[in-house]
Amino acid sequence: MTAAEPGRVQRPGQQRAEATRDLLYQAAAALFVEQGYENTTMAEIAQRARTSRRTAFNHFPSKSDIPMRWVRRMADLAIDVTGAPECDQATERIRGYFRFISEMVEAEPELSAQMLLGWTAAAGPIRYESQLLADLTPMLQEGQARGQIDAAADAATIARTLSDILMGASFRWVREGDDGPSLQELVEAGIDLVLRAIQSGRPQQPNHQLR
Repeated sequence: MTAAEPGRVQRPGQQRAEATRDLLYQAAAALFVEQGYENTTMAEIAQRARTSRRTAFNHFPSKSDIPMRWVRRMADLAIDVTGAPECDQATERIRGYFRFISEMVEAEPELSAQMLLGWTAAAGPIRYESQLLADLTPMLQEGQARGQIDAAADAATIARTLSDILMGASFRWVREGDDGPSLQELVEAGIDLVLRAIQSGRPQQPNHQLR
């Protein structure tokens, strides 16, 4: 699975570039697990991917860009899996989206820990907007249009809050390890609290009225 935008046809040159980017990502992920994010250089990543340092830097200008791709890859998969028919509840789709990402993070604990460490070392949470906002905001707006989510609530603010819950829960999960609750438990508790607070009390309109 690459981070290419779903549904968009790529030209041969774009496909090659995406394939190279994915090879570099896979090489970086393996090295992060083997020797840690801090101890891995871009030169080593290029060598593992059997490409040049120049090519590596063309695709990832900074090593801190690799954790961003890690998040985007998971988010793209979550969107594919939770893509729902129009009758689905927006809140349940959002819950499924976060559940899938949480499961993926927990499935590779060492890689996830190294990606999160790298992300914080590069001041990523401070310097960059969340990778999840582009997914969450439309879901929330769709829920508002259907009367499932309070129309007075700001979708962008809710999306940031939900994304912050995942980030905070992930850091806690890494810090506490096996001594604490699972990441899925941490995330679901926070997500559920927010979604319950923003659910609209109005009955859902029939689908034909929303077209």
